[in-house]
Amino acid sequence: MSTRSDIHAMQRAGRRETYLDGLLEVAIGGVLFIVALATGRPAFYWTYLAAILILGPGLRRLKARYTYPRIGYVKFPDEDPKRVGKGIVTWVIGVFLLVAVMLTLTGHLTDNLAWRRAAPALAGLAFAGGFLYMAQQSRLVRHYVLAAVSVLLGVLMVWPTVEGAYGNLRVWATMMALLSLAVGADVLRRFLRDHPVVDERMPDAQ
Repeated sequence: MSTRSDIHAMQRAGRRETYLDGLLEVAIGGVLFIVALATGRPAFYWTYLAAILILGPGLRRLKARYTYPRIGYVKFPDEDPKRVGKGIVTWVIGVFLLVAVMLTLTGHLTDNLAWRRAAPALAGLAFAGGFLYMAQQSRLVRHYVLAAVSVLLGVLMVWPTVEGAYGNLRVWATMMALLSLAVGADVLRRFLRDHPVVDERMPDAQ
């Protein structure tokens, strides 16, 4: 008879398997490219809808096409949306407060240009929260690395002056998109190589 801890351990192992294909990193890279394209450019705001499709139906279809035929499919109990939503809101508020404190200490709290320059740091810290959540679920080193790089690039992009509104943020988003796509594509390549499609059909009787 399985104990509660055994069940939780099986669920953690199963959830970790869902991150082994690299498709989520590929999808995140696509979303970040959209952020790089649309930020500060009202004519491209409609592309944010594409971001929703990439992270929602698009990712599910890719997993159905490439992942489930290789490692199977398991439906886990849904996480409490209130708890997840509360965690996201708390993290984002914490990020804004941290940046606000830093701008206050430098005397630029009410400077709109300073907030635009700080946008990469805001985005880097915010996205790091998502990567850390993935790392908590997967226990994979690459998710911790992506979180750290997101923060580091965000902070570094505060100082250069890139032409155009939120230009620094677009550079951060482009660099993170390229990194996430490269990581995801490499993981997906190795996943497809190491996990052939499982054919459950019985051989024809002779």
